[in-house]
Amino acid sequence: MIEPFGNQYIVARPVYSTNAFEENHKKRDRHHKTFLDHLRVCFSCSPQKAKRSVLSLFPIASWLPAYRLKEWLLSDIVSGISTGIVSVLQGLAFALLVTIPPGYGLYAAFFSTIIYLFFGTSKHISAGPFPILSMMVGAATVRLAQNFPGNTGSSNNSTSNSSSLDDYKVTVAASVTVLSGVIQVLHSVFSQIEKTNIADLVTALIVLLVVSIFKEINQRFKDKLPVPIPIEFIVTVIATGVSYGFDFQTRFNVSVVGKMNPGFEPPTAPNVMVFQETIGDCFAIAMVGFAVAFSVASVYSLKHDYPLDGNQELIALGLGNIVCGAFRGFAGSTALSRSAVQESTGGKTQIAGLISAIIVLIVILAIGFLLEPLQRSVLAALALGNLKGMLMQFAEICRLWRKDKYDCLIWVTTCVFTIVLGLGLGLAASVAFQLLTIVFRTQFPKCSTLANIGRSNIYKNKKDYYDMYELKGVKIFRCPSPIYFANIGFFRQKLIDAVGFSPLRILRKRNKALRKIRKLQKQGLLQVTPKGFICTVDTIKDSDEELDNNQIQVLDEPIDTTDLPFQIDWNDQLPLNIEVPKISLHSLILDFSAVSFLDVSSMRGLKSILQEFIRIKVDVYIVGVDDDFIEKLNRYEFFDGEVKTSILFLTIHDAVLHISMKKDYSTSKFKPSQEKDEKIDFTINTNGGLRNREYQVPGETKF
Repeated sequence: MIEPFGNQYIVARPVYSTNAFEENHKKRDRHHKTFLDHLRVCFSCSPQKAKRSVLSLFPIASWLPAYRLKEWLLSDIVSGISTGIVSVLQGLAFALLVTIPPGYGLYAAFFSTIIYLFFGTSKHISAGPFPILSMMVGAATVRLAQNFPGNTGSSNNSTSNSSSLDDYKVTVAASVTVLSGVIQVLHSVFSQIEKTNIADLVTALIVLLVVSIFKEINQRFKDKLPVPIPIEFIVTVIATGVSYGFDFQTRFNVSVVGKMNPGFEPPTAPNVMVFQETIGDCFAIAMVGFAVAFSVASVYSLKHDYPLDGNQELIALGLGNIVCGAFRGFAGSTALSRSAVQESTGGKTQIAGLISAIIVLIVILAIGFLLEPLQRSVLAALALGNLKGMLMQFAEICRLWRKDKYDCLIWVTTCVFTIVLGLGLGLAASVAFQLLTIVFRTQFPKCSTLANIGRSNIYKNKKDYYDMYELKGVKIFRCPSPIYFANIGFFRQKLIDAVGFSPLRILRKRNKALRKIRKLQKQGLLQVTPKGFICTVDTIKDSDEELDNNQIQVLDEPIDTTDLPFQIDWNDQLPLNIEVPKISLHSLILDFSAVSFLDVSSMRGLKSILQEFIRIKVDVYIVGVDDDFIEKLNRYEFFDGEVKTSILFLTIHDAVLHISMKKDYSTSKFKPSQEKDEKIDFTINTNGGLRNREYQVPGETKF
């Protein structure tokens, strides 16, 4: 058997080929599920499965009955009002990108939010118009509208050509892009400079400058401001009042929002002929919209520790776009700016989204006419201001090149493709290029939990063999593929499944419990004696209060008990009704012998995972990595005072013996003072087990 003795060991075992190894060790006859087995499970029915299916399709039925009215309603109302104001302005602004009357943007903002309320699984994202998708829809609308009969004066409709053209543009709201080269774009821009309306230009520049300054203020002082400054709303009110008071439309011939009819227009059926011309672009819009929405939702679900169903997100977005199209809106996704407003103002659930939709509804039904004098250039400036974060990514090219040339090449290629080929074809070509790079760099991950076989230094999947041995409190997790942006979430979930708990959740539970214990100790309700705790109260109220972002970040910090006059055993009974999940795991070994690379995003994710385990007193070891891999970790500044280079070991067996010595050092058969001068080792019996070699002091003879 394996028994640590000192810091050295000698292994003598047969040299195994695969066939010879399987002859000596009987392999399990494992039953792998067939396609028919999966079908039986899929089509089986039970009351529990039916209930799960309904709750999965309508997530609102799960969280609405558990809604904490007194604790959350006020925060959701404040958040909903703030997000609703932003949704109104962005709906109007992004409608200009679609080249349709601004009022139709309100329909897109309203129906997307309402549909997501019932079908979405994220608590913090705000569905509605998104600038990239609006540009794609607008390009399609412009292209198809050129062939509209109203442009030739042969329209048979009773309404004016302008009104018919607007209706046709709204009906066409689908995904397509116009091929254009860099030279043509620049020529088109410069040829229109002489036609620029000076009043619109000056107004747009002033609005853009003011919005940019206040957005920077909101970003820098977000921890001190109770809510972000609603600069878009303030600028819109001022600009509307100035335009109306000085009659900019008549005096300077500026373009304004114009007539906004109150109420909704009746739903219309889509034009099937348009489907035939835009089928390829519909896939582009669907994929881009889902990718944006799911990435934003994933950020918030990880930050606030709640589950996210990707399939349900796709259903929610799809149904939202279907309803928007029926009511003459246009395709939308999730805008990070609106979602950030909803989260930063304290929104807890999609009730905030409902309040936001009500704000949009009020504008549609009652007060939309107040926005009629607003200059369209103001809306354009607001839309451009929301793209600031996207445009600032150009500054990241050099840093990205130093850290990962593959990611930098993908970024630059995507930018070039979208400029030269247009949004639709450019994004498709970029995705194809990225998939091509993944083919060369990755494979499908098939993670497994390893265990010792034959009491030797060989470790195999513990599901495959009978004579397996696992050291108590130790998990060995193997990832046989590269780890990159697309599978870091998969890696994290598989690791959590293997150890049986989420380290982040355990960390937050322990920090919450520590806050309660510290509070009891400061109030004198908890006293420490040589025999244990003495509590002067029978119970403590557990409010389970909802925490803000700063408090959540505090709960994610390492556990610090240095200010307490006692140590806390988290696996023991805690005072009163304070409950923390108990874990038996004390060491985790990650076998990265098959991990060939990590990209920038996965490097951050991996470090976060390691920190979570370390902060709950689970020692983490990485084994099997080569020198190039370690060099890359150092280049990314992966190691620090918390994640140290001492976690790296050559092999799994080295790490296992190190853990055994560290956890059971008192059972060693030598005195600590002899460790430097004496050598202890092991040898293998003929039956494959380990036995202790007799220790002999140098210079002495054993009789």
